[in-house]
Amino acid sequence: MKLIPLCRRTALIPILFAAAMCTTGCGNFWQAPSSSTGTTSSSVTLSPSTSTPVVGTAITLTATVSPSAATGTITFLSGGSSIGTGTLSSGTATLNYTFTAAGTDSLTASYGGDSTYASSTSAAVSVTVTSSANPTSTTTALTSTTTGTLTTGEAVNLTATVSPSTATGTVSFTDTTTSGSLGTGTLASGVATQSATFCTVGSHSVTAAYGGDTNDSSSTSTALALTITPATTLTATTTKLTSSTDTPTAGTSFTLTATVAPAAAAGTVTFYDTTKTPETVLGTGSLTGGVATTTTSYATAGTYSITATYAGSCTYATSTTASALSITVN
Repeated sequence: MKLIPLCRRTALIPILFAAAMCTTGCGNFWQAPSSSTGTTSSSVTLSPSTSTPVVGTAITLTATVSPSAATGTITFLSGGSSIGTGTLSSGTATLNYTFTAAGTDSLTASYGGDSTYASSTSAAVSVTVTSSANPTSTTTALTSTTTGTLTTGEAVNLTATVSPSTATGTVSFTDTTTSGSLGTGTLASGVATQSATFCTVGSHSVTAAYGGDTNDSSSTSTALALTITPATTLTATTTKLTSSTDTPTAGTSFTLTATVAPAAAAGTVTFYDTTKTPETVLGTGSLTGGVATTTTSYATAGTYSITATYAGSCTYATSTTASALSITVN
């Protein structure tokens, strides 16, 4: 081993000591990173001044942060790439932006956080950039394979025809009676289709909305009226209930499992404590392959009775466990 002369070892001591002691303000030594944002959660909402901007014409992007007391900056992004920043004022930041090419863009707004509020990012907002301020007008017509009356659970094919047939993009089918989406179809030679079923008895009003593209304007069909009547028969179901333990400890979670047959049944199962009246809801689970689960616990010892009820669907009847499951909490 090669020894370092005493004078050289002595000269190294101040350097080593400085390196060991230097944690801040030393530009030549590594410094541990520290978080500069707070822990209070925040949320961002992005709103463009129009969803159909025109190439070469500026639009305003507005990001709103909640709580409005948040300070700092917003980064606006298109397709994940920054297109500019804005400074928050009373929870709002804006950016004027001009698109240079036609097409569909996905926009988001990212808040960087401050000493109190954590960072957050908005949901993506889609805009269709057109090459002209006067895109070609379109019309959308909606038809179905069955008109008039349907039964619950009966499938119907919806067809949207957009003119001109050169239009591209997607059509959204909506049950305006329940404000429920029936699905989205992609145009091929001006036609988009969607299969739908209805579970609610009564009159339903269905529309098809074409979203437009770079050269064609959006349009919505007139409403198609459909009447839904109850199915003459529903497939019978059975519901069985088990527990991960019959003797849980007070304050300790355990899992309840409901098995619905046939396994093709869809929907939800609600778990009830029926020890006392009125019964208490312990939780709700969605069926997957005929099985739904929920996790629960009891704070005090005792014997409890639990049941599970399948809510049914368009084609499957509701059912409840034949007998209550007894749980003894220690």
